Amino acid sequence: MWTYLAELVEEYTVMTRKIIKNVTVLVVIAQILLWLLDGFPFWRITFSITCHGVYSLNLATFPYINLKSLPFVASCVLVIFDHFLWFQYFTSRYFRFMDIAAFFGICVWLVPFAYFISLSANDNALPSFDPNTQNIDAIPAKNKAGLLKNVLTVLLQKKEDLIPMISSATTSSSSASLHSRKII
Repeated sequence: MWTYLAELVEEYTVMTRKIIKNVTVLVVIAQILLWLLDGFPFWRITFSITCHGVYSLNLATFPYINLKSLPFVASCVLVIFDHFLWFQYFTSRYFRFMDIAAFFGICVWLVPFAYFISLSANDNALPSFDPNTQNIDAIPAKNKAGLLKNVLTVLLQKKEDLIPMISSATTSSSSASLHSRKII
């Protein structure tokens, strides 16, 4: 099923962008209604709405989401904080399990999950025209790299940083052992 969703996102990126935007608005409306009608805590609702505002910053270059950009990194951090904030709230009060699961599924995880599924659209997205968005060519070519390429680039950079330390450590330890053998 997840593969099917990822394929739909890759094929219909403009429609996916519109759906994510509309779902975000609906989730924010649902959270406001939970505050007004069910008495959910104002500051937690405000934090969740702020999180959804930060998630929406990723739509500016959708489907090209740069994994090193501030909106993406902030979104990853905020989804974790939002989850634990609401987890703490629900563990201190009694609610039915289905109510908690529905809240987490819709108000906490739905929008970040939509962005997670759409990360694969980076690699295979074809140029498309949407009159509501700016020119996609305004995005530098280096920011159009896909998920796999970005991850491999980071890993190779880390490898190059570690290899000189490892090779110098093994060279010094092997020369020390050779030196100790000559003495014996």
